[in-house]
Amino acid sequence: MVTFLEKSFGVKHTHPDFRFRSFLFSALLIISSGFAFFSYYNLVVAFYVPMLISNVIGLIFCMLGGYYLLVKKRPQVAAVILQTIVTVDSFILILIDGNEEFALAFAFLTPVLGIFLLGYRFGAVLSAINFVCVLYFCSSQMDTWEPAPFLPINLIHFSAIYFLILMVSVFYDSSRRKAYSMMEEANGQLQELATMDALTKLRNRRYLEDQLLSSKNNLFVAMIDVDDFKKVNDLFGHEEGDKVLIELAQQLKNNVGPNDIVGRWGGEEFVIIFSESDLTKLQKSLTKLNRNIAAHDFNVGRKITVSIGLSDHQASKHRDCLRQMDQALYEAKADGKNQFCVAISPI
Repeated sequence: MVTFLEKSFGVKHTHPDFRFRSFLFSALLIISSGFAFFSYYNLVVAFYVPMLISNVIGLIFCMLGGYYLLVKKRPQVAAVILQTIVTVDSFILILIDGNEEFALAFAFLTPVLGIFLLGYRFGAVLSAINFVCVLYFCSSQMDTWEPAPFLPINLIHFSAIYFLILMVSVFYDSSRRKAYSMMEEANGQLQELATMDALTKLRNRRYLEDQLLSSKNNLFVAMIDVDDFKKVNDLFGHEEGDKVLIELAQQLKNNVGPNDIVGRWGGEEFVIIFSESDLTKLQKSLTKLNRNIAAHDFNVGRKITVSIGLSDHQASKHRDCLRQMDQALYEAKADGKNQFCVAISPI
């Protein structure tokens, strides 16, 4: 059943709109069944033209709502249609029956469903309009209603209950929407934390690999390793070593393009995913990067340099490309450090 509804609604059952669309589908199904039954009842059992016409029109609009929900995948249009059916048909029932069989109770459906289906702003406006219409009808007809007159105290009770339901509905919907908004914001923050390196505030390895694996384009990726970083920790302590990594992260961000992605791979290793596809331009950028980092004062009493391995990357050959980039980095280290080496995959 869930699979059928997912296919019909066009969204997964985990999607926030799934429950809303399920409610629309259930409400349209139940109400259309009611219209079908009473159409038969008013045609065969107790022939009554006004109610027959009303029920047939309601059934047609229910089918139209189902069409927009299941075929057009436009639940908001279906919600408007459903609300129109409920409000108009309830009002027609009140016009026909007056205070008989407690038909006025159907007026309470509008604020409850209106707030839920249309939101508290549009729902409140519609509910207010509906209330004015019912109030006018009651005021003009209550002296003629039988068997008991509709007294002013009845109108007061009706008004109090109506607006109480309206207020509760508005409060519920606004609270629900605010809670959902807060949940979305919290999820966004959690997602941000899950993809961020705690020390350097750069993207972490998980995020970098997701970007590489999901890319449909060939990219250039650089692995950057701090030269002789162990000596920094041994001479100055791990706290100073962490400060070097934090400062290096900032320098890397300052020396790349606005569309490049800089992240910490782990330890003293960093990765840059370049948006630039021109190898000649990248080589000039890496030369400048080596020079700027070597010239920067890290306040540890010694020069800090980095070695860089650059490689092209294809998502379908992710592991091979990483090994190739790592090999290029090793060669840059072996050739004297403070430089870059380029490795290109064979075509």
